[in-house]
Amino acid sequence: MHQVLDCTISDLELTKCTAHFVPENDVYYFRDAELMETFLKLGIPVYNREELHASFPGFGLMYRTLYMTWKIPEDAYVVLLQQRQLDRISDEQRLQLFRQQVALKRGHVYDERWIEAFAPPVRHIVTVENQRYYLLTTDDWQLFSEETRQQWVLKWLKEWNKDDPRGIRNFSRKHASVPYALLDVYASTFAGESGPNCFAAAIAAVVAGIGQDLEQSQTLIRHWLHQAPFFRLLSAQGYTKYTECQTTADLQSMQPADVLVWCTGEGEAGHAAFVVDDGLVFQKHGQGIEDPWQVLRIEDIWYNEYLKTDGHIAIYRRCS
Repeated sequence: MHQVLDCTISDLELTKCTAHFVPENDVYYFRDAELMETFLKLGIPVYNREELHASFPGFGLMYRTLYMTWKIPEDAYVVLLQQRQLDRISDEQRLQLFRQQVALKRGHVYDERWIEAFAPPVRHIVTVENQRYYLLTTDDWQLFSEETRQQWVLKWLKEWNKDDPRGIRNFSRKHASVPYALLDVYASTFAGESGPNCFAAAIAAVVAGIGQDLEQSQTLIRHWLHQAPFFRLLSAQGYTKYTECQTTADLQSMQPADVLVWCTGEGEAGHAAFVVDDGLVFQKHGQGIEDPWQVLRIEDIWYNEYLKTDGHIAIYRRCS
């Protein structure tokens, strides 16, 4: 087991994470018209942000946070390159491309502190405003030892989560409908791949709590579960909407084994969590490798921002 702040990641999950940490092709953002013309003449496709997601639907799931895909400007373009393709453009164009990765705030760009800690190859280092940056590539990732790759991932996870709420480890175990066996396995741990999300975590806790079916719950919790399948499963387990709350202060009526669903002002479900105890819920913030399963205080849930824009929290409760 490896420690990441207040969470852990197992040897198996860390190995899986390092295997998927960098995609098969390197990703570059740019605005330069000359670069666009060069890539197209070389027979290399160029995409805008919407075209990237439409052409590679799994890319956003796996690499949204690692490459900060939500920061791609609408007027910027994206190109996927192998090292041999990158080597075909001029030194001047390559330098310009590297500088734009810093300017456009692409992920997998690391500053001087990181360079000093890991001593990566110099061929993908660029200086911008007297600051050196390193662009992690697929070829370089394969050159690192497995130990270095693991240390890199662990450091990245710590950096990404350093300002996030810390999970609660000590809570009462007095509620028969709360699946403590499931929480003992998953709370304050990381998955080794992107996909498992909040809806899967919430319904897995429901199934484990009702039937104490740990095996099926562990299958469920690994799903990338969308809203419609989630609500079908929730209904089949005997849950119906009990009430809606406009503020976290209104949640005094919630009780252990309830399921909370955060909804936007348009009524779209955006997040779900399972109530563990007074003021505590089991959840997974998102679907990325950076998002651990946690037991958190209700006031620390990020999706409470929905309540500031006419959203609400729906409480679902199992019919007795």
